[in-house]
Amino acid sequence: MSYPSSVKAIICYIEAHIKDEKFNYNELERRIGFSDAYIRELFGKNTGCPLAKYVRIRKVKCSAYELLYTDMSILDISYLYGFSNPETYTRAFNKIIGMTPSTFRITRPIIGKKELSVGVYGIGLLNEKEQRSDIFMDRNVYKNNTGTILYGVPKAAWGEYGGGTPYPICLKACSEYLGEDLEYYFTMVSSAAAFRLVWNTKCWDLSNVDIFHTLSETNEIYGFGAKALGREFSFLGRDEGVTKEEFMEFIKSHIDEGYPCIALGIIGPPEPCIITGYKNNGEELLGWNFFQNDPEFASNIEIDESGYFVCSSWWENTDTQAVMCMGAIDGEKISNDEIIANGVKVLTGREEYGYCKGIDAYDAWKNALGNDSEFTVSDNLFVLFEKMLCQMDAMSCIIDGRENAAKFFRSLAETWEINKEKCNRIADAFARCAEAAKQMRNLFGDMSDMEGMLKKLADKPVRDEVCILIDKAKMFDSEALALMVSMIKKQN
Repeated sequence: MSYPSSVKAIICYIEAHIKDEKFNYNELERRIGFSDAYIRELFGKNTGCPLAKYVRIRKVKCSAYELLYTDMSILDISYLYGFSNPETYTRAFNKIIGMTPSTFRITRPIIGKKELSVGVYGIGLLNEKEQRSDIFMDRNVYKNNTGTILYGVPKAAWGEYGGGTPYPICLKACSEYLGEDLEYYFTMVSSAAAFRLVWNTKCWDLSNVDIFHTLSETNEIYGFGAKALGREFSFLGRDEGVTKEEFMEFIKSHIDEGYPCIALGIIGPPEPCIITGYKNNGEELLGWNFFQNDPEFASNIEIDESGYFVCSSWWENTDTQAVMCMGAIDGEKISNDEIIANGVKVLTGREEYGYCKGIDAYDAWKNALGNDSEFTVSDNLFVLFEKMLCQMDAMSCIIDGRENAAKFFRSLAETWEINKEKCNRIADAFARCAEAAKQMRNLFGDMSDMEGMLKKLADKPVRDEVCILIDKAKMFDSEALALMVSMIKKQN
């Protein structure tokens, strides 16, 4: 699939506009710089497929992603990809894929990344999941090519998959691109993010919620994510002496093999984001970032037609702390026993580097909130605002984490007969923990009234009620932890 650069540019344009209601051939003509007739002749001669037919094929194959990984109706999917009605879409889908959209959704064939042209990837149907990176695809990359872009990597943003934790969201998006069909709750528990809670004992710390604080070794928690997929894991941290060139080579080598990278930082804070491509030999990076539309952090970036950010100042951002990749399949996926053992490890109370973690974090959080000297009348709104953000982060961490932990144990109860009762009890405990955090959130009111929320945070009676709920959340987490420990002992 080595096409001339002009044909490759046409393919890139098509991928970036695959969801346009009506494909704009006039705009393609303007962007490519050739006449419509010449573009059609050039494309057909090099690919063996008429341009209009190719666009239709790509729309159908990309729509397969929505069929497998969203709850959208077939009607909505047909309109999303520019078909005039669902009947036309169904006929086209059946002709190209060999089955109707509804049958496809039931049988769930494997979809994932596929090379459309050298260095250009998009959603496609796979005969089987790739097993090893060295036999997975042709690596014939143009030596004079200065970039590779992986099109079709699902969006990573707040609220995607109903979640609010960046790393599991990125992990799920990358896994879907690689042809895996994982639930969001599974990426939460397999990465151990569902069980975490951290509190800095020295100050109100906005980084409390960051997943890299979960364990003593920063990259260990990220390695859990790779293990969840049974994939090779590689990690490069921005340690002393590590250069920008090393980061670029790491990113380029994995992107050129067709694997998206997950990075910390790039735009804004050191939260996980996805790198989906590079330009100018790695000087410019593309991808999805949770802060790419935030004016505070996104002033120096552009947005590609695909929706990806384009950032050339990523190294200058000192919060760009690491890059990692889940590569080729390299073994068995994480087992339920391992997930439970990792959950116990994360939930167990301890203090590391001034951070209280697991069960112990509840007491540190409660002590900070109950310290009346921290909430004086003289506190200005900015000081209260920082504390409110920490409070909100902790509540959100518990809600997103424990709700998904409960979903995991509910699903486990359906298939693990010998531990069915314990799994359901654990699920109940985690669900009650999440409910306690929701009750805390309700005490502060609606976020549209931030000034009112800050006044409530400064109000001792409100904080006293929150402290009672913190104790409840700790009690429920402790109950779940004890049951998980008993399951491990029984297995041993």
